[in-house]
Amino acid sequence: MDNAWHFYISGVMGTQSQIIQLGYSSPCSLYKGFPMIRLFIVVVFAFFLVSSFSYSQALYGHEMNQFRERVAIPIESKQDIARLVKADIEIDRCSLEEKTVYAYATPEEVKLIEYLGFQATLSPDIIGKNTRENSYHTYEALTAKLKQFAKDYPSIAKLESIGQSVEKRELWILKISDNVEEDEAEPEVKYVSTMHGDEVVGQEMFVYLIQLLLENYGKDAQLTALVNDLEIWIMPNMNPDGTAKKRRYNSQWVDLNRNFPDVQSDINNDPTGRAVETQAMMKFSGSRNFCLSLNFHGGAVVMNYPWDTMAGDPPNVELVRFLCLGYSKRNIPMYKSTSFKDGITNGYDWYEVNSGMQDWNYHWHNCLDLTVEVSQQKWPGADTLPQYWKDNKESLLWSLAQARRGIQGIVKDKVTQKAVEAKIQVSNISKVFTTNKGNGFYNLVLMPGKHTVKFTAPGYEDYILNVLVEDNDVKIYTVNVNMIPQIR
Repeated sequence: MDNAWHFYISGVMGTQSQIIQLGYSSPCSLYKGFPMIRLFIVVVFAFFLVSSFSYSQALYGHEMNQFRERVAIPIESKQDIARLVKADIEIDRCSLEEKTVYAYATPEEVKLIEYLGFQATLSPDIIGKNTRENSYHTYEALTAKLKQFAKDYPSIAKLESIGQSVEKRELWILKISDNVEEDEAEPEVKYVSTMHGDEVVGQEMFVYLIQLLLENYGKDAQLTALVNDLEIWIMPNMNPDGTAKKRRYNSQWVDLNRNFPDVQSDINNDPTGRAVETQAMMKFSGSRNFCLSLNFHGGAVVMNYPWDTMAGDPPNVELVRFLCLGYSKRNIPMYKSTSFKDGITNGYDWYEVNSGMQDWNYHWHNCLDLTVEVSQQKWPGADTLPQYWKDNKESLLWSLAQARRGIQGIVKDKVTQKAVEAKIQVSNISKVFTTNKGNGFYNLVLMPGKHTVKFTAPGYEDYILNVLVEDNDVKIYTVNVNMIPQIR
């Protein structure tokens, strides 16, 4: 930076904001002959910036987000990204190829950014327009569409609400399965979109997907098998208030993807004090037994996998990367990315995200959750939607089929034949899985090869299972387990 100071002038509630460079010299230049005084001024100025920022965050909490605007910050390296994260700057996305970080910042945070040696210029998201042929669903239109799906296909589609948003909009999720009213012993898969309200392409992809599955049931063998074999749960919009306001945050200015219990800093999986949308998702996910999940975002085109919050590979990284590559290879623009090799990335290697839903799902519920960044522009013109569907259709279907990869079964007491709540450990995977509390069902998505699977439960002898998993995502291999009670 040169000696000129930069000030961020921001209006409130949508008024124009800009970076203004005031052409006068830094006060420190007045004291070039007095190094100790210069040092004192710099220290006091830095203390003022950091203290005022921390105070305002503590005082206003999420309400400070209403003063945030999207800015572009030129960078040179990953170290620059790390410095911004350490300063608690809320990063939207970053690109070493573009040498730019896009972030949401308050006026005070912009001052902090500039004190750290960066510049910040306003870079608002562009909201694409609807056309006569294509348009985005409003909450009302989406609600009507989902209700119509459930009405037209009552034997395979069931619409539920997992809760309400701050402004009392229903958080709709559609279950698709052959015996939709039953809680069957089948692999459960969850697709969620638009937890950031202005990232809406995924919402429309899910409407296309739902229609494809329902209309072709009993007609297309591949699609019929997916519905018969799985319990598929699809939530087109987790943040309907944010979408209605065309903004990232929910109605109380909470970023839902920074609002879940963090893998490192939270020792309890506690929903208390979190956004109502977050609480609803936590309660719902905790009541199910999902093995795979995709959550859709916008602002880049890439498959992002855990961890987001810390360095290092997640358990079962071979499977994780396999699933990411499988999606990417079927989405040509993603696979041919010039920003990400083969269109995939480890979250932390890209940029650190704390308290995100992806890590929470995998850490607390053993549900392998992958983030699909589906569009470079968050809210592109609606005329682009058919092409996005073309790009993602096969990837979405292939990802559903992967829930059939591996083994599944029911764990019971050998004597009483009652369900047993057991813990499951797989060789070479540093993670403990569990059976369904109600029916003893388990589902392990595994890579091809030999695996040793150990079942343990209080009051029972350990059960060791050696299995050979074939390279197959069409047929589900069922291995039921009868556990022997210990003799006392």
